[in-house]
Amino acid sequence: MDRDTAIMMAQQAIKEKNKGLVNAVLQIKAEREQDLQPQKAITELPLIAVTCSTGWECYAIVEELTKTLKYRVRALYRTPGTQAAERLETLLQTTEAEHPGLLTLHSGVDMNSEEKLTAAFKDCDGVVLYCTANEAKAGKITNHGNDPVNGRIAFMRQVTASLAALQASPSVKQVITLVFPPDKVTGLADTYQQIPWWMEQRLVFSDFLRDNGINVTCIHRPAYYYAMHRVDYTNTAQERGESSMSKTRITENNLSGINDPDVVINWVDVRDVGKWCGTCFEYPDVFLNENFSIASCAMTGNEAVAIAERTNKHGTTFKYKQFPLWLMKFLSKITAEVVYPLRYSQWYGFDGNAYDFESNDDLADLEKIHPRWSFEEKLESWGITEIKPGQK
Repeated sequence: MDRDTAIMMAQQAIKEKNKGLVNAVLQIKAEREQDLQPQKAITELPLIAVTCSTGWECYAIVEELTKTLKYRVRALYRTPGTQAAERLETLLQTTEAEHPGLLTLHSGVDMNSEEKLTAAFKDCDGVVLYCTANEAKAGKITNHGNDPVNGRIAFMRQVTASLAALQASPSVKQVITLVFPPDKVTGLADTYQQIPWWMEQRLVFSDFLRDNGINVTCIHRPAYYYAMHRVDYTNTAQERGESSMSKTRITENNLSGINDPDVVINWVDVRDVGKWCGTCFEYPDVFLNENFSIASCAMTGNEAVAIAERTNKHGTTFKYKQFPLWLMKFLSKITAEVVYPLRYSQWYGFDGNAYDFESNDDLADLEKIHPRWSFEEKLESWGITEIKPGQK
């Protein structure tokens, strides 16, 4: 089977499954609206633990879960006193002022420690579990991009500690894992790239937990976040590293990317991940032990340029500039910072896998539950719409 056929068949299956899940949610939602229940006191709400809550994605999940007012949220993280921890503390102050007891913070939670995780999961009804091939200590990340042996060890140390803690926590009825898009070509297409090792680890660990008796909802979301890739789509001071790639920002006549300009890439905003976590917990009968694919946007580099120009208020022009593959390959030998985006571009852009949604129309069913955070809205939030011609 050729690669395009394998991808097309997988994409159709994913969209059909999503349609069924969405319709099941809408049916239950309609039934509940006919039998409205009184609002529960905060102390009676289900308790959800979110691991790695100082991270960009898991922080957004904490924030979005608290917004629903349907869950008590226990934000777990390792190191207090970091800039990321301060963001959590600010959210706690805001939440406490309006809804005391809805959010609690638990620092000192080591993802490698069965004991710490067991204590953190105590009395919880659900857990958002984030495991990574990297290691973080005191706000600093050890990147294992070029180190598959120790990276696999680091990942499985977290997985086994989490499994033991979940098995010791009978109150936990549902676990949500956050994973890259599923492999659609390996073993089917005649030719394909070798799947990067850290993606392979992430793709199999949800089933590993299920095989050991844990009820898992696996959310497949894109590897590309708005503002979170090493090519940083922002004109703010956010930077994800020291390389020229991480310092690239949108400016007049410059909108950078790592993929070919006509390749469709799926993007996700972290707040959309948070919203869907809330939905998966709200409708466990639909999502328990299911794999579920989401995205916020599907677009090519050229389409991103067109959107930037269309939303800009001053007629500023933008051009897509691809970060050279040869330079990424060279830099990957010097710094691990570039390894992940290099492997992403190889895996999703060439003869390997491809994303789940080839156009924004494919995401229409998801919008029946949550309006997606569009790229236009993201550009506006960054201030890209205000860039004037000739502005430095």
